[in-house]
Amino acid sequence: SGLDYDEKWSKYPGPLTPGRIDLRGDLGYGANIAGFQPGRMGNFGIQRNPRPQMHSPYIGGILSGPMQAFGLEGGMQRSYSDSDRWQRGSGFQRVLTPPQTPQPLMHKAERKYEVGKVTSEEEAKQRQLKGILNKLTPENFEKLFQQVKEVNIDNVVTLSGVISQIFDKALMEPTFCEMYADFCHHLAADLPELVVDDHTVTFKRLLLNKCQEEFEKREREEEEANKAEEEGESKDTPEEREEKRLRVRRRMLGNIRLIGELYKKRMLTERIMHECIKNLLGQYENPDEENIEALCKLMSTIGEIIDHQKAKDHMDAYFQNMAQLSNNTKLSSRVRFMLRDTIDLRKNKWEQRRKVEGPKKIDEVRRDAAQ
Repeated sequence: SGLDYDEKWSKYPGPLTPGRIDLRGDLGYGANIAGFQPGRMGNFGIQRNPRPQMHSPYIGGILSGPMQAFGLEGGMQRSYSDSDRWQRGSGFQRVLTPPQTPQPLMHKAERKYEVGKVTSEEEAKQRQLKGILNKLTPENFEKLFQQVKEVNIDNVVTLSGVISQIFDKALMEPTFCEMYADFCHHLAADLPELVVDDHTVTFKRLLLNKCQEEFEKREREEEEANKAEEEGESKDTPEEREEKRLRVRRRMLGNIRLIGELYKKRMLTERIMHECIKNLLGQYENPDEENIEALCKLMSTIGEIIDHQKAKDHMDAYFQNMAQLSNNTKLSSRVRFMLRDTIDLRKNKWEQRRKVEGPKKIDEVRRDAAQ
């Protein structure tokens, strides 16, 4: 019967899956196509259970006249262009996309982060101080020093933050150690003393503590790294371990240079310098190359000041040990020559063979370039 044909014609075989398009809403132009997909031209499939072909343009019955095509809703079938058919087909494809897996809920922070907004007054101070120190040069030294003084340094936290930032700059830029030591000298003279729990805290005292902490830091980190490597707990590659070692060495040499420059400004005592020298000399039987290199750097920085008549016995003992180390084959030739250069420097009354270049003002650079 006609009803059986309509049922067979309108039922699309198989379940709907991605890539298969339901055209049952457009029976007038493509419901008889099985496996139809937009974008594939040429083969349009095979009709399943097609209706018999009508040879006459009229059908008998009450409603006689030209045959009209009806859709599912019983309305008159519209005439669509090819472009409309492709658009309608692709629209069905978008509707039938498979359901997406729901995204996991993201963790919601207790405090909302806003760009450019600090969370406390202390962070604002440290950010301001860092910006000033980043612009510090011999040319604008006095101007930026006045800007640091205008920051409200009224507690130990802010004072310690200033010292830490100066140390970080000096250790990563050893060429400017003399300038940073001079900056510390000015701050120690101008910043007021603070009283915490009936104890007086000064810039100079916190600076001394920072020097000692940084001096002892390398040995502690080296011991921890060696222990982890022996126990097989180190997850770093040999290249990463070498990079860390070089970074620690660079900081240590920068710290030694800064300590020497602070001593020349009379901010550290001579006794502290002798303790540093003894610590760096270590044991003759098992010398540490990095400590010996730091010792030569320290001697070349402070030797002219610390080598006086009252300290002659101590200095003679130091250089006797250094002469023995210069012949120790456990050390590399580079370090042995460094020791001999330092010994020769003392014999030459601490006069450098070539002038040690430091930071210059713009006028000095122009004058040197003109010569």
